Amino acid sequence: MYEQTKKIFSSIKSLIEEAGGEMDDIMSLQIFVNNLNENTEVWRARQEFFKGDFPSSTLIEVSRVGLPHVFPPMRVEINCSGYIGGSR
Repeated sequence: MYEQTKKIFSSIKSLIEEAGGEMDDIMSLQIFVNNLNENTEVWRARQEFFKGDFPSSTLIEVSRVGLPHVFPPMRVEINCSGYIGGSR
């Protein structure tokens, strides 16, 4: 869970920076996991990408995440919203 979450946040960070923004421009996160008991691994990865106040976050447990044929199977999916150029 930690490694997959870290990879997703790395991708988000790259996309935001390419658009001229930074991680502080993210206002909300919707995090979907297939095992709510592993939420500490998600939070551990999140702390590496956000400093100070975290964006508003919702954590939702679902039976499946992503595509079932992907190997290794996806265990977490993250949707985020933000505003580049704004300040929190």
